[in-house]
Amino acid sequence: MSAEIKETSATVRTLEITIPQGDLKVPFEKKLSQYKKQVALKGFRQGQVPKSMILKQFGPSIRHEAVDDIVNSIVQETLKGANIIPVGKMVVKEFNDDEKSDITLKVEVEVDPEIDIKGYADTGITVPATAVHEEEVQAEFDRLMQMWSKDEHVDREAKKGDVVVGDYIEVVIDGEKQELPENKEFRSLLGESASPGFDEGLMGSKAGDKKEINFKYPDDHKDERYRGKTAQFNVEIKDVREIVPPTLDEEFCKQIGVKDEADLRNNLAESLAAQKKDAAKNKSINEAIDKLIEANPFEVPKARIYDLIKWTLNRNAQSEKDVVEPTEEQINELSGEAIREIKKHRILEFVATKEKIKPTQALVDERLQQMANAYHVEFENLKNHFRQSGRINQLRDELRFQMAADFIVGIRPAAEETK
Repeated sequence: MSAEIKETSATVRTLEITIPQGDLKVPFEKKLSQYKKQVALKGFRQGQVPKSMILKQFGPSIRHEAVDDIVNSIVQETLKGANIIPVGKMVVKEFNDDEKSDITLKVEVEVDPEIDIKGYADTGITVPATAVHEEEVQAEFDRLMQMWSKDEHVDREAKKGDVVVGDYIEVVIDGEKQELPENKEFRSLLGESASPGFDEGLMGSKAGDKKEINFKYPDDHKDERYRGKTAQFNVEIKDVREIVPPTLDEEFCKQIGVKDEADLRNNLAESLAAQKKDAAKNKSINEAIDKLIEANPFEVPKARIYDLIKWTLNRNAQSEKDVVEPTEEQINELSGEAIREIKKHRILEFVATKEKIKPTQALVDERLQQMANAYHVEFENLKNHFRQSGRINQLRDELRFQMAADFIVGIRPAAEETK
């Protein structure tokens, strides 16, 4: 038997295989012996069926399995000898077997093409400096205060900033009466609704009032079904509630984990600074990746694209029965994003390998400490869990790729320390 490898394309290798009929004899007899031990036919106990009967009933299946075994063995040995690592399943083409002359066939396998990324050490893209302004801190402070606020009943007319609680009695949209939800209650924070006209109609209302509110939905309403349409709401007001922010006393500060208001504002500023810095870095990294992809074109195996799309669609599947195969429409829709993600991964792998980037134990411990702080668990317990579960290697890989990403936007110290 023989096998010859041909480079069909950058991502496809074709194995042209020839198997003499004589080479099938030993594998066929081996399969026949296995069948003889396992088969039980009417009138014969298992293992006692005559060979002639087995050949008559199962001969073609035995031959097919024997050929499959030989082909698989040849493919594996040939690919291993040529140091070719296939991605996806092999595809058999042009199979010829007249049971007299040599068996011939072609087997196609997909591979990752070799790449040589140029220009990654100086992409010309760096991370711009960022700054946090006082108004941003104030906005975040106000948002936090609103989140911790409570609403309390007030015996007065509703005004902007109040919560109005009521029931829908009738709703008409563009002259068509709508079916009311089973729960007819609504709660509207006046001044914050996506329908300003509805809020305006509730201004000045009190508990017990019945009101007819007429307005037009804005053209940019979040629900496209209502954009620009006229509305008539008949409602009954049940309660008016005032938003009461928390008091920044010692008890509240202890509850949210700060010393005082100054410490809270400082924490908010640091958090905003980290968010803006990360956002700027991620934007720069993506720009650098896109530049490298454009400057270093290479193909991506179809199997890689299919597998990534399938993983994306099924990453939240609870069990094997929930797993679905991508449709042709989904493949067409998601291929562009999948190709970019695969190219990004290969480029960063190339950079990490070329620059001998490897995270130090100190860097791994630093990331674990951050995770321990975030989840409020002991550092050593978390570290032991990662080691025992094998996730420590996954964490190292994530850090390695992050360091490679930093490298292409000029952040070098961490990478250079590992050489």
